[in-house]
Amino acid sequence: MLRTAGFMTVATLLAKVCGMIRDMLIAAYFSTGYIGEAYMTATKLPTMLFDIVIGGVITASFIPVFNGLLGREDKKRAFDFANKFIGMVLLITLLITAVGLLFSDTLIGFLAPEFDQKTHLLASELTRIMFPMIIFTGLAFSFVGILQSFGEFNIPAVMSLVSNLAVIAYFPLFGKKYGVYGLAATMLIAWSLQVFIQIPALKKTGYHFRPSLRLKDNNIKAALLLAGPLLISTWVQPLYSIVNTRIASGISGGVTTLEYANRLYTVMVGVFSFVVTNLIFPKLSKSNAADKTDEAAKLLVTSLKAIALIILPLMAGFIILSRPIISVIYEHGNFTAQDTVRTGAALACYSVGMIGFSVNEILAKSFFSKRNSKTPMINAVISMGVNIVLAYTLSPRLGINGLALATAGGSTVNATLNYICTRVMYGRLFSREDIISLAKTLLCALIMAAAVLALYKVISGAASGTFMGNIVICSVCAVGGAAIYALCLIVSGVDLIKMLIKRK
Repeated sequence: MLRTAGFMTVATLLAKVCGMIRDMLIAAYFSTGYIGEAYMTATKLPTMLFDIVIGGVITASFIPVFNGLLGREDKKRAFDFANKFIGMVLLITLLITAVGLLFSDTLIGFLAPEFDQKTHLLASELTRIMFPMIIFTGLAFSFVGILQSFGEFNIPAVMSLVSNLAVIAYFPLFGKKYGVYGLAATMLIAWSLQVFIQIPALKKTGYHFRPSLRLKDNNIKAALLLAGPLLISTWVQPLYSIVNTRIASGISGGVTTLEYANRLYTVMVGVFSFVVTNLIFPKLSKSNAADKTDEAAKLLVTSLKAIALIILPLMAGFIILSRPIISVIYEHGNFTAQDTVRTGAALACYSVGMIGFSVNEILAKSFFSKRNSKTPMINAVISMGVNIVLAYTLSPRLGINGLALATAGGSTVNATLNYICTRVMYGRLFSREDIISLAKTLLCALIMAAAVLALYKVISGAASGTFMGNIVICSVCAVGGAAIYALCLIVSGVDLIKMLIKRK
């Protein structure tokens, strides 16, 4: 698990870095002007609609059923179920694409009602180009479920890297000639690559791609029963995004400011939560399928401790260094210093919910692994309501920052509710030693945060607001903070660190 997690972390981090480079290029070319606003909204619409209709359901409802069949050593029935499931996914994604192509103008009007006519028309045109990527997304997610069930995590971790590299290559090769329309077409090609890159690994498992629409099957029924409540629980993030985009469309540059901050935030939180959740989910499913409740509970506790160890210092660093980080990454070309100030403030507000977002990802997967999708659904609906109330309450006073804080608040409430219900499901999760370990981790993160804040104040006074000055600020604070945090962890004797040192 440690070796696999190491590779996944490196591959995912590289993919996220390429994603940041991609966004840097988009920001440099289009900034927060009307083209940037139209493009960001157009990319958001198909992925958001996909998430609302089917997105999170695919792997979360597929893997428990597929693993149950594999656990009974019925590989033929497992592959038959996979083909029926993929046939169903293809049918749904084709229907979503047809709706998107026919009603793109209406959908853009709903998502961004405050856009002027020029921005609205461009967003509609770009949406029609990119909407078919939903089909490739559905296939890619389905293939990931098969590979992860066979213990293959490396290829799924690499596929985002390939698609991001394709988009990056577009800018120096064709960016000036084809502009934003060429970028939209490249996005469609990039998403298709995520499907094709998995095919060789799928063949090694013995799987043959023969999608079927013969859906009268008890296993399909089991997946659908799991999918219903699960689908509602996955609406949280896309509905957060809809509310935020509708409000932000009435603020000049609001959509792009919010989107750039959110993308950078999800890059960092996504690297580690993605690795942990995708690594443990198939294992949790197998443990629960075999009624090994104690094993599943131990795996869950270790995952939560690991995510706290990583995310707490990142959360502190992003809150403190949000402005120089945004400057280094985005302040190029048409992206101005004023854009940096606004986006940096939004990033700091988003980062408040970083630990809630990460913990919730793990806890939700623990419910799905037990084929319990009703509990996270109820908690998601409650947190969604909290987010919407906060968005409309905070945005009049705080603008974009209020929307980011509302998202952070919703994530935190969702994680808290899911933890309470997980505690009921498993009984006592954390032992006295586990609580002490978490307390030590929090204390180490606080010491590191204080040190980074002091460093930032000293260096920012000496370093100018130039690109190189901000690189120096970020580098010194990151290296110094990491060294102090590592030293504190070793001195305090956090158990996971002691285990890693012993393994070496």
